Amino acid sequence: MLASSDRVIQCATGLFAENLNRLPYEFAHTLVGNPLFELSRLVDLAERVATRRTPHLAGGDVYFNNGLIEPGEKPVRPDLPPASASDFIRKIDTAQAWIILKHVEREPGYREVLESCIRDILQLSGPELLRQIKWFEAILFITSPNRVTEYHLDREVSWILQLQGDKEIHLFDRADKQIVPDQELEVYWTADNRAARYKPEYESRAIVYQMHPGSGVHIPINTPHWLRNKNNISVTLNVNFQFHDRHWANLYRANYYLRRAGIAPHPPGAHPVSDRLKSTVFTVMQRAKQTVKGRPHIPPEALEQYRRIAQLARCF
Repeated sequence: MLASSDRVIQCATGLFAENLNRLPYEFAHTLVGNPLFELSRLVDLAERVATRRTPHLAGGDVYFNNGLIEPGEKPVRPDLPPASASDFIRKIDTAQAWIILKHVEREPGYREVLESCIRDILQLSGPELLRQIKWFEAILFITSPNRVTEYHLDREVSWILQLQGDKEIHLFDRADKQIVPDQELEVYWTADNRAARYKPEYESRAIVYQMHPGSGVHIPINTPHWLRNKNNISVTLNVNFQFHDRHWANLYRANYYLRRAGIAPHPPGAHPVSDRLKSTVFTVMQRAKQTVKGRPHIPPEALEQYRRIAQLARCF
């Protein structure tokens, strides 16, 4: 096993494992100064990601918007081609932009960074976690000075690593049903990935972390959050994984359709046996639909990534 000083992700094992996908926590990392994350390299990376012939997402693996917003606003993507992301990076200091490059682990160099981080995560949490995971991902966020990233939820279990600039992140308790109602989660997982609604009256309940180069924060699934960049350019790496749909997504989707049929479903966790039954039935239906459409359950590039990481996990 690697010594703590050899890890990219630096965190006490007990804190890391105990709170994994339960509660947010801070950690440190060793990626500051890595030339892969210099702005000149990110311009080139954005061009490659934007022109992929087989993107992971049907709409492409680049997303961006610009203009100053507040936490509760939902920004609109400008009517520009994905390749325009590289132009926004070139003028990031004045563009008022928020840029996402997804699945950068498909590019040389960034793949090795992701695999090093995931190796550390599995060592700190235990390799048995691997069986629950559908795929891994590395995302880069490039943000203009003073820009807000709107309040939202994520489908992934995430570790965000601050590489350049300072920012603050506001996180809320996912167990607080005043902040995160079950109906909101059901719509989010099934019909609208922008369903989370910011409730400013509960801002005082947020946990706020100040992020600096070399610091990181863990974000569990369904944990609402928003971010405010300081008066500087920010570059942030998000290392994450998605669980297989049967573990989280399909339970919320089953409850969504039950509610639409006029049935008030039990909230997740109230009746574990019922949870497993609903999730299993929905998963079978989902797989059948994917088979009929001829659509792979997991993209081939993600499967290959998983195989490499599984091989790494066998070494410890």
